[in-house]
Amino acid sequence: MSKVLKDGTVLMFDDTTKSIRVLPKASVLIENGRITAISENPDFQIPENAEVLNVYGKIISPGFINTHIHTWQTVYRTIGPNVFLSQYFEWLGHMSGATAAFTPDDVYISSLAGYLEGLHGGVTSYVEHAHNNWKETVVEPGFDAAMDSGARVWWCYDVADRKGFAMKEQWEALGKLGGKVTEGSLVQMGLSVDGLSGLFGNDPGGHLGYVPDMIRKLNIQAITMHHLGGPWPARKTAPSDIDLSTFQTTNIPIIYSHAPFLTDSDQTALREKDHFVSITPESEFHFGHGQTTGHLITDQASLGLDTNWTFSGDMLSQTRLWLQNVRLTKSHRTLEAGRLPRTNPFPVEEAFLMATRQGGRALRRDDIGVIKVGAKADLVVFNGDSPNMLGWSDPIAAVVLHANPGDVEHVLVDGEFRKRNFKLVDRVIAWEKMRERFLEASRRIQKQIKEPPPMPERLWGVGEFGDVEMASTKCYGCGPRGTQ
Repeated sequence: MSKVLKDGTVLMFDDTTKSIRVLPKASVLIENGRITAISENPDFQIPENAEVLNVYGKIISPGFINTHIHTWQTVYRTIGPNVFLSQYFEWLGHMSGATAAFTPDDVYISSLAGYLEGLHGGVTSYVEHAHNNWKETVVEPGFDAAMDSGARVWWCYDVADRKGFAMKEQWEALGKLGGKVTEGSLVQMGLSVDGLSGLFGNDPGGHLGYVPDMIRKLNIQAITMHHLGGPWPARKTAPSDIDLSTFQTTNIPIIYSHAPFLTDSDQTALREKDHFVSITPESEFHFGHGQTTGHLITDQASLGLDTNWTFSGDMLSQTRLWLQNVRLTKSHRTLEAGRLPRTNPFPVEEAFLMATRQGGRALRRDDIGVIKVGAKADLVVFNGDSPNMLGWSDPIAAVVLHANPGDVEHVLVDGEFRKRNFKLVDRVIAWEKMRERFLEASRRIQKQIKEPPPMPERLWGVGEFGDVEMASTKCYGCGPRGTQ
């Protein structure tokens, strides 16, 4: 059935100016999952039998695009409020002993809850870095959760050589999942190459030989990987070092997650190859990845979330954090030179575009993350009447600077409601049943893994630790600490 969102304030994307054109009162026609008309004409012809939703006084935004997340970890919520990255690897990461606490159903329900949290806050598309790869039985449940969520997902599985689950077996497991994806499916197959990156330039077993054939067989639509650089122990994952040409990836989008220490040559490589980074602001601030160069690569950057169990699970928060971080960083440069900033260095519209259109660009899709004729009908309607939004006049500022997930009244993916009248739409599992399963898994798993293991002398035998200057309300100069 066609739908009309009638008389809302529409944040339409203008392809000519590459910016948002605000339509104060316009209607959006949705047919077969796409936007087929946008009209400011009050006498706009509504198709017969169309469902009409009056959104006068409300803001119609494109859905947000989260270009980096690990949803299987959602059940960890609040377990590590002070966890730092090196501790995370040893305690809660996909290579840690914590994975033994997960049953296949735990992976499913945790992943599904993660997608639903995003949909609740207006996230309509995800790049899932699926490193639920420690045994065969936990792979498919993560994928099924993506399929059942109703979100648009690029499910990028991290093929790795794990004890009891060899790389060849992982490719076979991934191949079986590919059979579930049909043309036009909301879930598309992707690939993470973290587990393969150790073989770049040194592959005596010939494992990389599988990659080109699997990319073709599975119709891989995106490739992603973590990259840190700087003082972090590194594999060959820098944009200027990595060469995936043998994988025949010329037309496949490649996204580097975090990338906090990009060199000049890395930045050049991103632009020349049209590859993107996924900046995950709260993660990089919380865990201590660092983020020194993201503000220099805005034209090739999108926004992600990473670990929704550690902090905010919505893209509104990530957008706001990155906006203000860039403003601070740029303004400091002028202040440190003894001058006063003469302008605001990062307009709010740019931050909005990073959370929407830039995600589409990262995936080489010009039909998501934007509102225009022909685009996918992945849409968010903000109510705007809450105490925190009431009185808005600038709709972009209202969304980026004042909104929260509770202001999201409706969410549509591919023209179908995923949240309606402030409530998630039940699909495969009713919310109450999902809630029960999630709470049982979360409480059981957190009880089993609540104590972090001791830290090694060096991260992965290589990375040297240093003391961290602590901040405290209790004393001045409390001194450095090396662990939490």
